[in-house]
Amino acid sequence: MKRQDAKETAEPLASFKESGITNLLSVSKPFKNADYKSNRRWKNLKQIVVQEEQASDWPVDFPTHWNIDAAPSLMPQKKYCDLTGLPARYTDPKTNIRYHSAEVYQLIKTLQPGSEQQYLALRNASVVLK
Repeated sequence: MKRQDAKETAEPLASFKESGITNLLSVSKPFKNADYKSNRRWKNLKQIVVQEEQASDWPVDFPTHWNIDAAPSLMPQKKYCDLTGLPARYTDPKTNIRYHSAEVYQLIKTLQPGSEQQYLALRNASVVLK
């Protein structure tokens, strides 16, 4: 019984290959319901504006997409290069500046003393001496 079912499903594929049809949209699809109509409706601008006005009438503690509070992420924070903004794989041990590649590291070596603190201040990691 199983072999016969497999043969029946393979027959349309074989006839498809033999016919040389290149447009798959023109091939009838017996597994789709021809009478199916989607329930999804498009909203015009007026409906969206009215819905937005109604959303402002909700109580403050009503959960919406704008006020859902979530727990902190369990994934580690992504690290980006302080100079280029690309994903940082490395950190300079002397200055703690994150960098992306060896080319950026060569640039970090040429920085004047004290200027690395400005880069660290951009990500709130600068050392403040009192």
